[in-house]
Amino acid sequence: MKKIIQKGDEIAFKQLFGSFYPSLCLFANKYLNDEEVSQDIAQDAFLYLWNKNADFNSKSSAQSYLYRYVRDRSLNYLRNRKLRHQIELKKMESEFSFRDNLIEEETYNIIYSAIRTLSPQMQQVIELSLDGLKNQEIADQLNISINSVKTVKARAFTALRGELKDNIFILFMLINPFYAN
Repeated sequence: MKKIIQKGDEIAFKQLFGSFYPSLCLFANKYLNDEEVSQDIAQDAFLYLWNKNADFNSKSSAQSYLYRYVRDRSLNYLRNRKLRHQIELKKMESEFSFRDNLIEEETYNIIYSAIRTLSPQMQQVIELSLDGLKNQEIADQLNISINSVKTVKARAFTALRGELKDNIFILFMLINPFYAN
């Protein structure tokens, strides 16, 4: 089996970093509520992985390793700083909480990966829509008509539907922001 990450393979390492760094930052931030510390911990995960010279046979095994590392380091940070009460820490350590946070972050990762396949204008409209802006606000910000916003949204939705066809649940989550305005 071909290894996805091999000792010293900088290209594969950079691809892995690009794929998971944003999600790992969001994942750590769920525990820490501190973006800067979350980014540091996510970077540490990749630094540790690189220094360990780990070999992984699949992207999912590397992903699992990175998420566990970030979770453990986040919890250690909280223990060391005593930022949370013991009851909250136990709740965060539960596998259910870990699983739910992981699913949420991976869902965002899949959605934003699909959005990155869209044209720049479609990306802008969709991202502004996901930020909660109404059609008129998007039109004003981009200096286009409201009908253009609606057309771009409809085309983007069609493209995303094709991109996310294997992820029906995610597609369902996307429907609400598109048609809420």
